[in-house]
Amino acid sequence: MTEQTNPKVNATNGGAIDRRTVLKLGAVAGTAAFLAACGTSGGSTEPSASGGDTTPSATLNWANWTYYLDVDDGVDTATAETSESLRRFKKEYGTTVNYREDLLDNDEFFGTIKAPLEAGQDTGWDLVTPTTWMAKKIIDLGWAEKLDKSHMPNFVANLADEFRGRAADPSNDYLAPWQSIMTGLGVNTKKTKRFTKVSGLWDPALKGKISLLTELRDTTGLVMLGNGADPSNPTRATFDAAIATLQTAIDSGQVRKITGNGYTELLINDAALAAIAWSGDVGIIQADKPELEFIVPDEGGMYATDNLLIPKGAQHKYTAELWVDFYYRPEIAAIVEAYVNYICPVKGVSEAIAKIDPALATNPLIFPSEETKKRLRVWGSVSAEDQAYFDDRFSAIVEGVSA
Repeated sequence: MTEQTNPKVNATNGGAIDRRTVLKLGAVAGTAAFLAACGTSGGSTEPSASGGDTTPSATLNWANWTYYLDVDDGVDTATAETSESLRRFKKEYGTTVNYREDLLDNDEFFGTIKAPLEAGQDTGWDLVTPTTWMAKKIIDLGWAEKLDKSHMPNFVANLADEFRGRAADPSNDYLAPWQSIMTGLGVNTKKTKRFTKVSGLWDPALKGKISLLTELRDTTGLVMLGNGADPSNPTRATFDAAIATLQTAIDSGQVRKITGNGYTELLINDAALAAIAWSGDVGIIQADKPELEFIVPDEGGMYATDNLLIPKGAQHKYTAELWVDFYYRPEIAAIVEAYVNYICPVKGVSEAIAKIDPALATNPLIFPSEETKKRLRVWGSVSAEDQAYFDDRFSAIVEGVSA
């Protein structure tokens, strides 16, 4: 495996770790500055600014999560000049992608685009990457552009079967799956005893060294599993029991922080020795910190998908569709997957990624076994009243330890 063929390799501290350091500046402030610089916020969203135009735009504005796109060694963040997939896109279409790692938490990011969408204004983004439950919320509010699949033959042909006909988007009209995520345990096996049960998070030896996620479905879902409950069928009783477990851990000082994507900094710097973690994040950090291991707990893990979505009134809708279709070429998806280490929605990627490195085709973070898949759970649907109840109770927990 050479540096040229493996975009994930990062043997120095100037690579993946430095990319995360940028996040300390704060996502919301960064978003505002970015949109002001682009001069795109404030336009009417009726109709979509791209209209019937089928000319690739000079720029494309994309908000994504961190560690979610291939990046060259030794650089801080992705641009059209520092990402192989974006370089190839620019070479083919002439488009520079203004790529921002501004998604740290679904609710937080939604708060940055809600006001312009409510006002019928352009958000400044041509593509965003929300998790399915948030994407459905945006669709249901009428704030997502319908995909023109005549521009997206690769998407139509290569979308993996498991993503067809999902309840959030039955006809695949609004969402293009980007990556699927396993949520489990990130454990520093050098500085703490390796454990495989959720209850290991509450070991007194780890007091003050535990980090949890601000994503309700991931944190409470995993705690529910640890309690012997099923997060694919959440009830107020099982949710309250999970909250009680969390409150006990917080009151005792067991939990250092509840955070969004910034939890990786805690693991990198040994400020946390274990965390509720996302699989691909751990996979990337391992390049510099091999003692960090991702574990799907014995009780099971959580499973979710992040999706490419075009916000209502996006200025460059056609070009956004071109990017989606470009990614759904297996050889492009393989370049991305070799870096991000998440579960890919593109048919044919295993064969394509084997050409980059045969070992990647059997990487369990990208291609989990059927046994592992059987232990993964998707957060279940609940009534609006129950979800509001869950949100209120979890928010009260988060506020105490996320600052």
